[in-house]
Amino acid sequence: MHLPRSGVLLLLVLAMALALGLFLATQDHGLGGGVWPSYTIDSVQSIEIATAGERFVLVKEPSGWVVRIDGAEADALPTPADRSRIEALLAAIAHNRPTQTLGQVPAAELAAYGFSEPKVRILLKPSTVGLSEVLLTFGNETPTGAALYAQSSLAAGSVFLLDASLLHQVDKPADHYFDFRMLDLRTDEAQHLTAYGNSGVQWEMERKDDSFIFLLPESLKGSTISSSEVRLFLHNLTAITADNILAKNDQQPGGRPSFTLEITMAKATEPLRLEIFPQEGESEQVFGRSSRHPSGFLLDHGKAKSLFRLAFDMQWRGVITYDSARVQSARIYSAMGNQTLVAEKTASGWEDREHGRKLTGLDLSLWRLKELRFEAEPIARIAYPAVQRLALDLYAKDAKPLTSFVFYSDPRLPPDQCWLKVGAEEMYYPVGHQIIEELQGYLPARAVKASSE
Repeated sequence: MHLPRSGVLLLLVLAMALALGLFLATQDHGLGGGVWPSYTIDSVQSIEIATAGERFVLVKEPSGWVVRIDGAEADALPTPADRSRIEALLAAIAHNRPTQTLGQVPAAELAAYGFSEPKVRILLKPSTVGLSEVLLTFGNETPTGAALYAQSSLAAGSVFLLDASLLHQVDKPADHYFDFRMLDLRTDEAQHLTAYGNSGVQWEMERKDDSFIFLLPESLKGSTISSSEVRLFLHNLTAITADNILAKNDQQPGGRPSFTLEITMAKATEPLRLEIFPQEGESEQVFGRSSRHPSGFLLDHGKAKSLFRLAFDMQWRGVITYDSARVQSARIYSAMGNQTLVAEKTASGWEDREHGRKLTGLDLSLWRLKELRFEAEPIARIAYPAVQRLALDLYAKDAKPLTSFVFYSDPRLPPDQCWLKVGAEEMYYPVGHQIIEELQGYLPARAVKASSE
């Protein structure tokens, strides 16, 4: 059987395309594998970087990766480095292999490619046995701007072409690699926290099982702390980062810090320490210092303010406790509108049987009621101009009273707050007023008076 001439030509074209693809793939593999490093962070001990403006080294030390700046004072401490950014640098180098080789270029001609004053030099020193130390030199961009001239010590004398975008990934300044976290904090390992103000200890707490309890102040000793508040506080300590890391000791402020925090971690011998100093003049930043950045850092004043927590802020401030499963009916009464709703819980949900209505969402409102937190210290009495706005009574099976709540508006409170009185307790708690509007929304419309003929 003979193939037609067109079939033979098609097979020849396919074979040539396959051979060309195999050749290009082999060439690309040869360029990458033999002359260009592909190191991971775990196989590297240090990375020396020289740009047009500075020289610095990223070093793996027992405490972790740090940045050491060339020319720094002899007593200058290294700055902790952001491991993820070092990983990104190594990945950028590994994934941007040479696309073409220009072969051996005479030393006298290297200046024409920008190697007499290179844009960046990177010396990779491996920690893994069997890997070679590699010096990468990045010169000028090609006239079109699409490629970049580079050299590798793995192929001495050769000049390669790389994608030009790599230059903007390797020419970063030293502070690009700084770890701007104030503390190296793993929130689930925090065991003991102490906060100091100008007048001494503000509060002290320790972990007990899965929650925290107060040790100080004395008035709160042994009381449980809001788990959500502690989580938020610890989260802020890890999420809020410094705006500028100070690598020198010459900017240490005088005076005492306005806020100091010590955190003892599990299995640690020394606590983590954070100090925030008072704002000076019209500056938008405050000075901070920590066990991670002993030379100090600058922090936006708004960020610093969000770190402060009083004992009141940290304590559990729940107002309402009752067994939700026992609630079978509810009565909502608006004194100002003279409106009453009697709601009954059925297998299909809450109903207003008197008016034949389904009360969608009432379960969610009662859940929000239990989540109310008082926003300031409660008081034992209220008086005019405080006025009653709403009353809520909850009943168990057979209409047995379970608990009751009365809400009062008061123009002396912040506009988003109201007073709450729980049951027969003679105590009034300032809480968010949104619950009034929510419960009032279930009330039936007020009857319209018939006009006289």
